[in-house]
Amino acid sequence: MNQSIDFVKIFEHYNRYLEIELDQERITHSQLLNLINKYKTEQTLSIEKVGESIEQKDIFCISMGSGNRNILVWSQMHGDEPTATAALFDLLNFFRCNDEYDFYRHSIFNELKIHFIPMLNPDGSDYHQRENKISVDINRDSLRRESPEAKLLWDISRKANPEFGFNLHDQNSYYTAGRVNKSSAISMLAPPYNFENTINPARTKSMQLIGSINKTLSRYIPGHIARYKDDHEPRSFGDTFISDGISSILIESGFIKGDNKKETVRKLNFIALIAAFNSLITNDFEQMNQHDYYSIPENESLLFDLLLRNLNTSVNGKSFKIDIGINREKKFDKETNKFFYKSKITSVGDLENYFGIEEHNLDGFIVKPGSIFDKVLKSIPYTDEIERMHKNGFTTIKFDPFSIDFTYVEKPINVVPSYLKYNPSITVDEYANLQILSDDKLKYIVVNGFVCPLENYSNSILNGIVIS
Repeated sequence: MNQSIDFVKIFEHYNRYLEIELDQERITHSQLLNLINKYKTEQTLSIEKVGESIEQKDIFCISMGSGNRNILVWSQMHGDEPTATAALFDLLNFFRCNDEYDFYRHSIFNELKIHFIPMLNPDGSDYHQRENKISVDINRDSLRRESPEAKLLWDISRKANPEFGFNLHDQNSYYTAGRVNKSSAISMLAPPYNFENTINPARTKSMQLIGSINKTLSRYIPGHIARYKDDHEPRSFGDTFISDGISSILIESGFIKGDNKKETVRKLNFIALIAAFNSLITNDFEQMNQHDYYSIPENESLLFDLLLRNLNTSVNGKSFKIDIGINREKKFDKETNKFFYKSKITSVGDLENYFGIEEHNLDGFIVKPGSIFDKVLKSIPYTDEIERMHKNGFTTIKFDPFSIDFTYVEKPINVVPSYLKYNPSITVDEYANLQILSDDKLKYIVVNGFVCPLENYSNSILNGIVIS
């Protein structure tokens, strides 16, 4: 390849290739089928049904190129990790186009043969759950290969005989790239194949290629690239493939503040794979070494969704200064087909060395548990009634249990069945419902892990929950 690829320009032109039919918050098998049907007539791609899930949903392999260097790329072996699947279809759109990057495409087609398996776990994808239909984590099934999805991936790896394998996942939002206040947007790993962390030739090449990818990605998000912790898991495919001589690369889609739908992280996945393929056809990765890999800071779990600093709490007549770390778990409700949040207190105490995606320094403020509105209701109050409840410290209402026919509350209040003895408290693993006061006046209310100011009332609470 005589020309060099301009990653900055591709980054700028990304929207040309964006697959608009996919929202990476959740991708279903039916959406995948629509795209497969759309791509069937594409001459540069070969699409093959390679197997079925437990629920007999079709699993496909999309291949392209005629080169001697075989590459295997798979996504969504965990059904609730869809970001990379969306990025793969952006990438396929890129390879279907004709524009100023044709020289790169021709080099890819001539030098590489790439096999993509988007959505290895269609049952888990439809249920938006990590495991497959029988609750097996496919990435813990590389040795037994009891699940059909794991057996399929293994069989394709035997047939394709890839030199490199890309294992694409999502990680949670709480990692930082080292011990700094910078979230881990992308983390990568050259998996170890034993507990001694031995480095064999296959793992060496994985490290070199990760070093090359990091060099490109760091142009766009310096300080936000991390190295995934290299604990050996013998049942995972990356570790197993490395032991078999396949240079495996784990890419985890993380989080950037303000990118709640992971649109930027999806774009970074797209660039990471283009950078990887470019490095393979130019052999630039061979210039990298283990130092380039190990100089990438390791993932550290140092972030909370919400960090409240320097609060005062009183117990038995004594006052204590505490920080409160709260995390919001994103869940999927199959009944409404919507996402909602369920928040809990994760840590209490000195959190000086931790960071919040959202932070508030509340020095001098007093924190108390949220209160429960004692009258038993049969319907969710109107918005103005809820505002009045908030201003009186109520975060939860008692509810007639026979009227609870919902998983979560779309309005900014929690409900608890009237028969349940629930005593709110400021303790680890407790629901995140708080009152925050200054000079004996209620200033803020925290409902389900979301802070709402009361003086200039502005609801920022996305949903309430059913306490059980």
